[in-house]
Amino acid sequence: MERSRICIFPRRRAEFGALALALIVGCYATQALALSVRPPVLPKDEDYRACPRGQAWKDSGGARMQRARLRQPTAPPRDPALRDNVRRLRLIALHGGYDYQPRSAAVAAPKVAAEAAADAAATAADAAADAADVAAGAKPARQQASRPPEPRVTPAQARAAVQHLREILQRRPMPGVDEIGVDGVEALWLAIYRDRDDRAQQLRWAESFLETQRRVPGADGHLIRDAMEKVDDLLLIEGRPQRYGTQFDLVDGKIALKPIDSMQAAEAYRSEFERMPLALEICLRERLSTLRAHVPDL
Repeated sequence: MERSRICIFPRRRAEFGALALALIVGCYATQALALSVRPPVLPKDEDYRACPRGQAWKDSGGARMQRARLRQPTAPPRDPALRDNVRRLRLIALHGGYDYQPRSAAVAAPKVAAEAAADAAATAADAAADAADVAAGAKPARQQASRPPEPRVTPAQARAAVQHLREILQRRPMPGVDEIGVDGVEALWLAIYRDRDDRAQQLRWAESFLETQRRVPGADGHLIRDAMEKVDDLLLIEGRPQRYGTQFDLVDGKIALKPIDSMQAAEAYRSEFERMPLALEICLRERLSTLRAHVPDL
């Protein structure tokens, strides 16, 4: 009696099963990646028209941008050395690992292994892309434009840079655009945003950063929004209500504002920085009905 080919070739059956499993996993991974990189949902003209003061706010966008440009300093920073120092320290901390913390070899090993695997995957992807380019008759991208080498920073240098940055952040008042320029303030904010070692301290720095922008306006608007979101997020993590009304949640399929200290105070804060009125943002987000919504508040 002739035996089944499946029984005769168990290895081929196993290989076929492994291939099928790989295809299924790859399909789900591709779908997950596609979901993660989907563009945010933006409000449309009809959304602004349907919300109170929505059309007026949208129409006044050009005037707000012009006022923002006029608020930026025209004179050079009062302390160019401090500006250069802040930018240099942040670069050193970034390339050395701003969140660097000494850890035992047992704790560090999994992270090192994961990073090595990620590097290997990236190298394989680059090699595959280059091979595809060669097959298509194009020059490999890595040969077309060589990447500048990243600065080599020792852990000791990174720790020193982080400590120096924290000393600058402790200053009262915190340096503003008049002292270190627009790019210096941006570097200072990125240092605050990345320093997650002490959340209570990070909250104090974010609040101090906003106080400085009230005192010396001129920083880019996206930094103001980022700082507001960070303050609200950290307050909610501590179990306290948010202050500026930037954090939302999806409840029973509907967008809802997370607990807030005072709607009236939030509106006043936003108006001071020329951010979108809270009532308008709530209305737009409710119409979009998704947490992936991006509501430009400039």
